[in-house]
Amino acid sequence: MSFWPYQAPAQSISEQLSTLDELRLKDFAEFRRTLAELADTLKPEALNPTEQQYLNLLKAYDLTARGDFSTALDMLEQTELRPDSHLSLRMTGLKVNIYALSFRYTDAFINIEQLLNALPALNNANEYYQLVGQIIVLFNNIERYDISKQLIERRQNLTNAYNFTCRLQALKLQGEYHTTNFDNYSKNFNEVLSRCERDNETIFSLLIIRNHMFYLLEQQQAAAALAFYQQYYPQVEQINYPILTAGFNAAAAEALLQQGEFAAASELAQRAEQSLPSDRNDPAVLSTYRVLTLLAQAERNFDNLLRYSEKRRDTELAIAREKASQQLAYQLASGEARLKEQRIQLLDKDNELLTLERNLYQQQAENRYLLLLLIGSLSLILGLLTYRGLTRSKRYRKMAEFDQLTGISNRYHFTEQAQREITHCIRAQRPVALILFDLDHFKQINDRFGHAAGDWTLQQVVLSCRNFIRHSDIFGRIGGEEFVILLTDCTAEQAVMLADICRTALADIDTSGYQPKFKVTASFGISDSEQAGYDLSALLAAADAAMYKAKQQGRNQVYCPATADGAV
Repeated sequence: MSFWPYQAPAQSISEQLSTLDELRLKDFAEFRRTLAELADTLKPEALNPTEQQYLNLLKAYDLTARGDFSTALDMLEQTELRPDSHLSLRMTGLKVNIYALSFRYTDAFINIEQLLNALPALNNANEYYQLVGQIIVLFNNIERYDISKQLIERRQNLTNAYNFTCRLQALKLQGEYHTTNFDNYSKNFNEVLSRCERDNETIFSLLIIRNHMFYLLEQQQAAAALAFYQQYYPQVEQINYPILTAGFNAAAAEALLQQGEFAAASELAQRAEQSLPSDRNDPAVLSTYRVLTLLAQAERNFDNLLRYSEKRRDTELAIAREKASQQLAYQLASGEARLKEQRIQLLDKDNELLTLERNLYQQQAENRYLLLLLIGSLSLILGLLTYRGLTRSKRYRKMAEFDQLTGISNRYHFTEQAQREITHCIRAQRPVALILFDLDHFKQINDRFGHAAGDWTLQQVVLSCRNFIRHSDIFGRIGGEEFVILLTDCTAEQAVMLADICRTALADIDTSGYQPKFKVTASFGISDSEQAGYDLSALLAAADAAMYKAKQQGRNQVYCPATADGAV
């Protein structure tokens, strides 16, 4: 028996489209099948303009899910609507989603400004959710969880018969994981999951379970992650939604790897690779390549190790570049919005000036001095605005290149500087070494003492290491608690000595301001051009493998395969 309700003659075309719209959020495969059936059944002349626009919106959703962003955008652009209509706002929201998926972040944030301006006037929870979903996802990507939280909490003040609590709370969970301790997050996760299951929101339930499995892996709770996999994967297979299939398989593969079950982990990782989403920010992508890299290393399959190490590193670099692009696009879009407001104010001033000028020409000659004075003032205002714009552009450029917490290079800026220095070293045949280190058990510091303590620790780590590195060395933060140092004119043995000095300095960081005191340690991996060549990706991959070896051997040590005994 078909799910599609439009076979019932009592339902109008608008009601059929609304029912189909809701089906999109519950069973996308059935939505796609039914949309095709409806498009073939309905004749264009049977639709009024609003119904035709609604049908175009649903078709654009389907095209977007298929990855045909260009056709979806063309369909949205060709649909004429009143700028303030609900369908127009929803189409703008879909454009935001398409721009984000195609890495056009500046366009995405510029369109978000239009949606944010429209939200305060919405008093219908259904309309509010349709618009706010894409906004929250994008703000979560740039880690502006404070804005996401405000948008979600505003929904709680709206009164409407339809309940979107599950969906909005599911979007809120990501921010709660990164801004509170794991126990509080877990409590909220269980409440939201119960709510979604009670509301029969299957896709949203499975999405938050998938994300929760990755969070459990970060907490070294592999068994708990596998329990979720075994319980819910039959539902995932039945739905056949690629983002869920890849996510569940990738998380389970990493859990099996943590438990030492290499064969089973390999099978699930390969299965995940076959259905990876195009969005590199999806945790399944990096997790899959990380598992396949470690499996290739354990199996000593050097072809696969090189291939997956490159994919993993390329993904990490792409994520870092996209993160920087998103942050910069957000700042530029915010600046553009403020600039538009200033331009409107200037236009108002211009109108006042024109009126005043007309009056001045009608007055006596002695009043012309006042006109010149006003024109000079306007020129000064424009000059000041231009200067402020240039200053703001420089500040945005600095924000895109340096880590705001520690002041050292971010991943994108480190990569640019390192590539440039390596090119000089190749020409002059000078040696290059690279130190990669990761703080041990850093998540425990955040959970026990809060994120302020974690930020303080990261700053102390940078201050301690800067005391020993040269001005010519390139120091960067390339992950949450992962740092890298590129040393020119330096051999592996010299890099090992510097790394051990830094390791000792970190262990001496005074944490007596926190009770109980905690120890700051790190695991270091060393690579050099003699062993890995002058390719930055190869140097990073070799140092990453060495750092992983240091962690395997007990952490708080330096490992370099080029030295006599490896570990220091």
